[in-house]
Amino acid sequence: MKSHLLTLVFLASFLSLMSQDLPAEEKKLSFNASGFINLNAILDFNGLEDYDDFTTSQIPINPSPYQNMFRFHMTARQSRLNFGINYNTPWGKLKGFVSGDFYSGNEGIISRFRLREAYFEIGNLLLGQTNTTMGNPDVVPTTVDFQGPNSATTLRNPMIRYSSKIGKGWSYILAIEMRGGDISPFKKTGKPFTFIPTLVGNINKEGDWGVVTLSAMSDITSYFYADSVTGSGIVKKAKVGYGGALSAIINTWKKDHFSIFYIAGKGVANFISDLSGLGYNGMPDYATKELMLLSSMGGFIAYTHYWDDKFSSNIIYSYVNLEKTDLLADTAFKSSNYALINLFYSPFERLNFGVEYIWGELFVQDNENGTANCLQFLAQFKF
Repeated sequence: MKSHLLTLVFLASFLSLMSQDLPAEEKKLSFNASGFINLNAILDFNGLEDYDDFTTSQIPINPSPYQNMFRFHMTARQSRLNFGINYNTPWGKLKGFVSGDFYSGNEGIISRFRLREAYFEIGNLLLGQTNTTMGNPDVVPTTVDFQGPNSATTLRNPMIRYSSKIGKGWSYILAIEMRGGDISPFKKTGKPFTFIPTLVGNINKEGDWGVVTLSAMSDITSYFYADSVTGSGIVKKAKVGYGGALSAIINTWKKDHFSIFYIAGKGVANFISDLSGLGYNGMPDYATKELMLLSSMGGFIAYTHYWDDKFSSNIIYSYVNLEKTDLLADTAFKSSNYALINLFYSPFERLNFGVEYIWGELFVQDNENGTANCLQFLAQFKF
């Protein structure tokens, strides 16, 4: 951890000095550094598997006495470093951005630097890794909880993306993204693979009243089925996944606003925060020798209120549902609820404190359920 941090600090200092030393007439390349230092404290009342965040898919069902014990945890792993680059070219200004945090490694033991975003833009074209085009990341309210609403779209994918304005308040984005399969494979074959990149697009309307974004995606997943371990009877097949999303911010009074998000489709589970990485995009059906893409949906509604210039609050309710099927184990995810209320205090610019209460509920495929709740605290300095 210490060696990684020292390397990053040295890099930021070097880039800053390099930028300052360039003569004004030759200053085609410039650098800047930003980020924040976070300290999070968590009072967990129900023994969630992850100490650092509140993930509804990991809520214990019929918890053991050990799981049901009160726990306290503190971490600074969510601290973030950003590096910006500007370069004047004959084609116009090229903007680069690299962002990372320390949310990698063994929880509570070691933290490694983790890449979040790395991309550059020139004109209307973006190449690199950033937030998926499936949804509007600005719609997700500020939370102390690092995970955020269980239904939020939090993927950051490698992509090639084109964006453009098409009229007063209107804009659109078209992208090809590499989101990964997130599919459970047939036991006798390799993992399914992406036949073509994920095609994603959205259209956006913005005005004094707020902003609405409609998004859609589709991709093709190829997979193999083999009748034996030796690979006899191998058959290559493909399935088409698809989905859509609605994101909206509706202004109400002064800076107050509603945030609304909804996503649904087949094979879109890894776009949904609490399902991502669990293999729920699709499951093998050994009876039909077919890959079954699972239907999933989720959404949240939130309200943000500013008490004054220093205090603000969010209240959020979020829901996720996964198709009920015999292909999944009885203990596999079926649905979850997530709710929170928080209070943020900013005594002056760049310094923030927050406190948040979170409640969650998990239902598994056999309809058993478990609940969890916790308190989280935040101290943050932005630079």
